[in-house]
Amino acid sequence: MLKTILQKIGLSDKDSEVYLACLELGTQPASVIARKAGLKRPTTYLILEGLLKRGLVSEYTGSNVKYFTAVSPEYLLNFVEKQRRELTSHQRELEQFLPQFLSLSNPYSINPRVRFYEGMEGIERVMDDTLMVKKPEILTYSSIDRWFSREDLKQYIGQYGRRRSADKKIALRGIVIDTPIARQYIEKDYPGDSAITQTRWFPKDISIFHNEINIYDNKVAICSIGKHELLGVIIESDEIAESQRSIFELVWRAAEAQDSKKK
Repeated sequence: MLKTILQKIGLSDKDSEVYLACLELGTQPASVIARKAGLKRPTTYLILEGLLKRGLVSEYTGSNVKYFTAVSPEYLLNFVEKQRRELTSHQRELEQFLPQFLSLSNPYSINPRVRFYEGMEGIERVMDDTLMVKKPEILTYSSIDRWFSREDLKQYIGQYGRRRSADKKIALRGIVIDTPIARQYIEKDYPGDSAITQTRWFPKDISIFHNEINIYDNKVAICSIGKHELLGVIIESDEIAESQRSIFELVWRAAEAQDSKKK
């Protein structure tokens, strides 16, 4: 479990083994740490040098032997915070230079029109793509109950709502299946800016959709978030996006209007 957590914050499998070995052994030379981690000494030494550069171990030399010590586990929180700040800085830099990257794209190349992604990471990649929208609005069909069926999905959709509305100021019109969970989330607990989020409701006894469908720019993104399936699809097509946008407008007119601002 501890090894898994370390991997989630950016350490590799072997990095995690060596850090945990250091933590358990205390101050020791690379040879002792290598035996505890089940790795060769040269490999362990290279990993220790990498952990040293990242501030996760310290070293001192005594009697011509280098000794390594794991930093306090409490420092891991600082390590994660430092990564977050660096990623934010890199994201801003990438956004600044994105037009130059796009200018290098070969206009005559055939880009993939349909992309498939699997698992929780796939769901996040598909939803994150909607935040790159160029036009000021996303059209959405959503089943909040499906998002709330798993803790990781629930946490992600809350973060997505904040990023879309509070951070990026992207407007959204959503048609949502009307359930107590959805009402509570949209009307009272929505984490973003409800002023740019419009909701209309479909009765829960009409089983039209149970997934997330987003229409934006020339794309349609579908997230299948069933009990036994996590699958994301992005379809890039002017014709398909325009057709789905027209269908959405018809459904929007038929759905029950509701002020989604928090009460």
